[in-house]
Amino acid sequence: MMNPFVFHSPTRIIFGEYAASSVVDAVREVGGTKVLFVTDEFLLKSKILEPVLASLAELGTECTFVFADVPPDSEIKTVNSAAKIAVDAGCDCVVAVGGGSVLDTAKVANICISMGGHLMEYQGLNNLAERLKPLIAIPTTAGTGSEVSMVAMVKDSAESKKLLFGSRYLAPDVAILDPTLIVSLPPRLTAATGMDAVTHAIESYSSVISSSAFTEALCLQALRFLFDNLERATVDGTDIDARSATLIASTMAGVAFTNSGVGIIHALSHAVGARYNTHHGATNSIFLPHGMDFNKEVAAPRYADMARFLKLDNSGNDEKAAQALIDAVRQLTQRLRLPLRLRDMGVTDFEKEQLEELAELAATDASIMFNPREVSNDNLIDIFKRAY
Repeated sequence: MMNPFVFHSPTRIIFGEYAASSVVDAVREVGGTKVLFVTDEFLLKSKILEPVLASLAELGTECTFVFADVPPDSEIKTVNSAAKIAVDAGCDCVVAVGGGSVLDTAKVANICISMGGHLMEYQGLNNLAERLKPLIAIPTTAGTGSEVSMVAMVKDSAESKKLLFGSRYLAPDVAILDPTLIVSLPPRLTAATGMDAVTHAIESYSSVISSSAFTEALCLQALRFLFDNLERATVDGTDIDARSATLIASTMAGVAFTNSGVGIIHALSHAVGARYNTHHGATNSIFLPHGMDFNKEVAAPRYADMARFLKLDNSGNDEKAAQALIDAVRQLTQRLRLPLRLRDMGVTDFEKEQLEELAELAATDASIMFNPREVSNDNLIDIFKRAY
């Protein structure tokens, strides 16, 4: 018997080579006249954004206000700075082009632009009562799924923790998937962001609380695209077919996890990322097999489904098939030449007090509630030690 579920997919998705060069059409369709354009300094200085900015120029002079001061791990003051520019200029639409940090910055800034007040008033889940101003998201990485998700995270540097914002009104109105924007993404980032998408798909499919036939279908196809194309895209960034497949897979996994949640792996990664500023996708790739090992006790049938769909195992033994998927994840990470241990990312050795603090952060992370197996702080500490 199927569990009851609610499935949201509020974002209009546009895919195609050079699709971002027609962004002005999307702005006009959502009624935008003055745009806050959010990106990062590297992208702004590159030639990647030239077609996008040229398209926005059709709105007229002084109708696009650029905010490019987004760090790799966005934080509260970044959001406030972006929101101030938009409010002062009277912007009625937000366009964000970049990776997860840029897109999350734009999403949370849009709360302040639309609702007023301090962003902490809206922190948490379902604290928005009405639609926000139109937001168009254009990803330049294939991994976060932020262009379609109903959640965003920014860092509270003072408290060294991640803040979660979640609401159906937070999802972008339009996502433009343009594979030409990611062909120059370096191999290491291609691999790391791709493993973020792999983690989204596996954790979403394993979320027995809120997964559905819709999310399961998205997760399985996303995994097939990623296992078939992520290594190709990493080795040859100009392989537009591989790039397209990973970009679509990332968005599919994004739609899935924003409906069914993630789990222990994201909770662990959020804790380490907040304390040590590690790259989220690379951190997920380290924790992924360890979290799967922990969950296998209850999630073996779900892992077996994925393994059989990917043709990793054709036996009728769920335990064997589940292990085949875990082994395949480890092998993919190795082939992508991503770090396998936290120490390889520069994380210093954990003291007892640090482990307890990290475990508490992970235990209180919203992701943990969707994990298929109950988790104790001792379990979390054990996984931190194994991953180190």
